[in-house]
Amino acid sequence: MRSVWKVGLRDLRTFLIGPDPPVRPRTRLGRSLPTIGVVVAILCGLASYEYLRGNGPHVGSLFLTLDAALIVAPIGLVATRPLLAWRVAWLVAVYTYLAVDIDQGTPWPWSPVQMLSYPVLLAVVAVRHRRGVLIWVGLSATLLVVGTVRSQNIAGLLLAVTAILVIGDQVRRRREVQAALAQEEERTELAQARRAVAEERNRIAREMHDVVAHHMSLIAVRAETAVYRIDGVPPAVAEELAAIAGTSREALVEMRRLLGVLRSTETPLVEPQPVLDDLTRLVRDAREAGVDVTFDPLPGATVPPAVGLAAFRIAQEALSNARRHAAGAPVHIALTLGPSALDLSVRNTAGDPSSGARSGALSSAGSSTGSGAGSGDAGDSGGERHGLLGMRERATAIGGTFEAGPDAAGGYTVHATLPLEVTP
Repeated sequence: MRSVWKVGLRDLRTFLIGPDPPVRPRTRLGRSLPTIGVVVAILCGLASYEYLRGNGPHVGSLFLTLDAALIVAPIGLVATRPLLAWRVAWLVAVYTYLAVDIDQGTPWPWSPVQMLSYPVLLAVVAVRHRRGVLIWVGLSATLLVVGTVRSQNIAGLLLAVTAILVIGDQVRRRREVQAALAQEEERTELAQARRAVAEERNRIAREMHDVVAHHMSLIAVRAETAVYRIDGVPPAVAEELAAIAGTSREALVEMRRLLGVLRSTETPLVEPQPVLDDLTRLVRDAREAGVDVTFDPLPGATVPPAVGLAAFRIAQEALSNARRHAAGAPVHIALTLGPSALDLSVRNTAGDPSSGARSGALSSAGSSTGSGAGSGDAGDSGGERHGLLGMRERATAIGGTFEAGPDAAGGYTVHATLPLEVTP
């Protein structure tokens, strides 16, 4: 019971001094309604002035102008402040009944402009406000009709007021239901999209586990047991096989972590990502794998983490392509830190034809031209050049630029400019 009284008092307060809900028109007509309301109010003001001059009190034109302005004031407010417009209209109706002696030959003591505008005011209020406020609006309209209208016209006016408020309330409820259904449909579509993404991630995880992880495990096992299965393995070869086995195990650990991220529906724990200083480790690992690589580091250089990660991944992919497609070719990595950007350049000379290295151009177009750092993935099935696309995406994702292509000496150069102020 207390909650009912509390809600009723809240609605009464809204009716008396509460604001109207904000309006967010979506069409040009909706945005033009306030202007249209002012224009209509001016025209109705002129009509009210002429009506009062012929049917109202015999006073000066100044008082007639003020009375006409009061009568049409709610019309200018109805588009943006309907509840306020009703308050003003109610007070003006009482004032018109008491102070403006309109010819009593009419069925009601108001001007035609008032009789035409009041149903519009009630309809707009009913569409814009909740039911509790409408009850108070209906009571105020009932009080106004009973106190000012002739008895034989009261029933008809009260029936009209009730019908307007009920229809307006139903229109408002229908709009609310439609908005709730639209939101529910949006949530359903979002849930379906998330489910589709989760299913696709699980499918990718299964493929990676069944294919990539399986073959990586075989590489690790075969490299690790080769010294036991083959007699007379030289120490240098045994050391190289052990390095291959170690690298394969590291790749398997990374693969398991990635599979866990793909299969997880929660936010994964973020592990430390490579930074610019990790390029030294990358170069060391490449040298241990037999790549002739030189590197000009930037000791003590500080760049944003996203820039350092992009530079590391681009250099890592370029080195990987150089190993695959320009075997034996020297590779040079150069870094230049400017005031606003970090320049990364990875260049390899032409590959040694006697090494049997497969060049990127050869794999895609039948040419024997040496390639390397950037073109390696051109020879993958379908020629999709995922390596180049991946490097380009990493650079452009932080607002940088990327270029890759053969040079005049027959080698291949990858160049990326990464801005220090990262822009998504």
